[in-house]
Amino acid sequence: RGRGCHISPRSLEERSRACRPMPREARYDTLYPVSARQYYDLMLSSAFQRDVHVNGLGMRVWDNVDEYPRPRRLHRKAYSEPTLRLPKWMARFARKSQAYTEYSEFDPETLSRTTRVVPTLGANVMEFTVEERYVDREPSANSKTKRGKRSTTVERAGCVVISVVRIRCKVRLFRNLFERWILEQSELKVAQRDAYVLNALKENAYDDLLARDELEKAQSQRDAIDAHASSPLTSIARTATASAAIFVVRLLVARPGRRSR
Repeated sequence: RGRGCHISPRSLEERSRACRPMPREARYDTLYPVSARQYYDLMLSSAFQRDVHVNGLGMRVWDNVDEYPRPRRLHRKAYSEPTLRLPKWMARFARKSQAYTEYSEFDPETLSRTTRVVPTLGANVMEFTVEERYVDREPSANSKTKRGKRSTTVERAGCVVISVVRIRCKVRLFRNLFERWILEQSELKVAQRDAYVLNALKENAYDDLLARDELEKAQSQRDAIDAHASSPLTSIARTATASAAIFVVRLLVARPGRRSR
């Protein structure tokens, strides 16, 4: 051993960081015909996002828990299971193996979303994050000349949704293949999301899309009332009340007869 040779814990940590592979990432930009704030509010809508994930992305389950520490600042935990066309005994395990939980933070000041994706299986061997920013885009005029004729096209104002997906696999075996597969799946999901949301904005009024939260709350309240009305305890209470009412009526009817005797 050489004298005076000392490696500090800090230098070991820096060396381990240097040995870590850089995360692989991909960026997707999509133009939407709404403002950045309007798109942000669509992301906050539980009912609309459930519709996008179930009907747009083909998820079997999308369950969320939302917390608002301040107005329009959201912490969301969402659990998703994919829909797989497999035999029942195989689909159950496959769905669980491909299920994941998203931990998202929405910032109303920067109009952004930061999400940490945690798969049900393999969470300890990967780091998977998604960052989104919603940026307003001013209307612009493009001039084109064709066969000596000049035409001007005015593009509508809207916003650009910038999605950045980062994945880092901690296991060397099949690392490149796995990371490329994750980014390919992410590209597919972003394309499906964009197609579904753009079509929803085309076919529906924006306010109607946001109103789905209120409709969902009203439906949940009706379901709760129906469930309470059909519960065994409620049925027993109704039966007991009806029996008591019949007994009182019979008693009142029988009393005048007894007095006449």
